[in-house]
Amino acid sequence: MIVMSPRVAARSWCLLLLFVGANVWGAEKAPPIASSFAVFWQAAQGRPFAEQIKLWDQDIEAPRRDIYASVVWETQNHPDWVDKKRRYLQARFVEYPKIAGDIPAEAVTLQSTIDDQVTRFRQQFPDASPKPPVYVLLAPNFDAKSGVRSDGTPVLAFAADSLWLEKANLDIVVPHELFHLYHAQHAGIRNDGVMPGVALTLPLFEEGLATYVSGQLSPGHSDGELLLQSDLGDIPIRRLPEIANRFLADARDKAIDTEHPEAFKKWFNASVVAYQKDLPNRSGYWLGLQLIRYLRKTHSLME
Repeated sequence: MIVMSPRVAARSWCLLLLFVGANVWGAEKAPPIASSFAVFWQAAQGRPFAEQIKLWDQDIEAPRRDIYASVVWETQNHPDWVDKKRRYLQARFVEYPKIAGDIPAEAVTLQSTIDDQVTRFRQQFPDASPKPPVYVLLAPNFDAKSGVRSDGTPVLAFAADSLWLEKANLDIVVPHELFHLYHAQHAGIRNDGVMPGVALTLPLFEEGLATYVSGQLSPGHSDGELLLQSDLGDIPIRRLPEIANRFLADARDKAIDTEHPEAFKKWFNASVVAYQKDLPNRSGYWLGLQLIRYLRKTHSLME
């Protein structure tokens, strides 16, 4: 008996699903993203960037205009979103010839993982929605994120192309992000804790909790895998007091501070440039996970 991997099996079904459509919760009247991409790329491949971006707006964003404006580009919060969009898309269009054939299968695999993880999630959190507002999209500027639609509804978005390029472990990414959505719906903690007026302690707590939950729903992974960054898993636990004290020096800084974003970047941003010479980038995620593990000794998840 030949056993196929989920991604290989999904490839066998992706062409059929282009026509019948996957069960993408929250997709509303938009066609499946894989079929939109097929239409877009057939017309855009090999064309000048100016033509490609017009086709992108027509085939990818127009059927999903609100979710792209409010969640993908966050146009209300970023006055320079048009320039950023052009830069990100120009780089992504260069990568599409290498991955265009893989995107439909990744979208199918992603939806299958979402379906499975929602079922598992509701076993841990019975009050979670059986059909949460989840969108499978294409986006060059993130892999997965929670956000808020223009009507105030918390939603979750996954970028199939970015996840494929990262070769991301969907069984870790999906429950992590489902918890962010659940917490936004039930506790009002939106945008992964990166909210106006809050201190860095909130995203520390929020990312640590989401990482912990992903480990509960997909057991058997190392800390480096759960944190989506192997060098974070290499931080020795004996450094916890030192790192905690260092974070406390920045703890009162705001999660959103356009004039002084250095503290947030130091603890939570990914970058090819090191923010702290003796710690990996995104060390706030590691510290948050240690905090939640300590709290779990005396508190339940529902608390």
